Amino acid sequence: MFRSVRLEPLTAHERPLVFEWDMDSGSLRGQDAARVRALAEDAVRARTVLGHPYPTPYELTDPLRRPAELAVVLGNDWRLDDFLQAAYPAADGDDLLIEIDSDGQERPSEFRPIY
Repeated sequence: MFRSVRLEPLTAHERPLVFEWDMDSGSLRGQDAARVRALAEDAVRARTVLGHPYPTPYELTDPLRRPAELAVVLGNDWRLDDFLQAAYPAADGDDLLIEIDSDGQERPSEFRPIY
């Protein structure tokens, strides 16, 4: 079943991304279907895409059938809709950011990035 997607750009050099997507079949159609397909194919060829919290590497195998993977592919340049936001993979671990104190001991950082 196709779902309509419209994503607003996060950067000035992009425009809204408008397409319809059937995650069961991996099919795309609509105004920006070719662009989304090309982005997904490029990501699969690269095998890894950096996403949030940046620079977390995510391995990709089939972004047109896996919502979490498509969210990573599109989430750097477009504001994700509610469905793709919910599908965005959680980064492994709560201590991604560490600090090293004057004694050389590592501890979780108090710094909290804004995503």
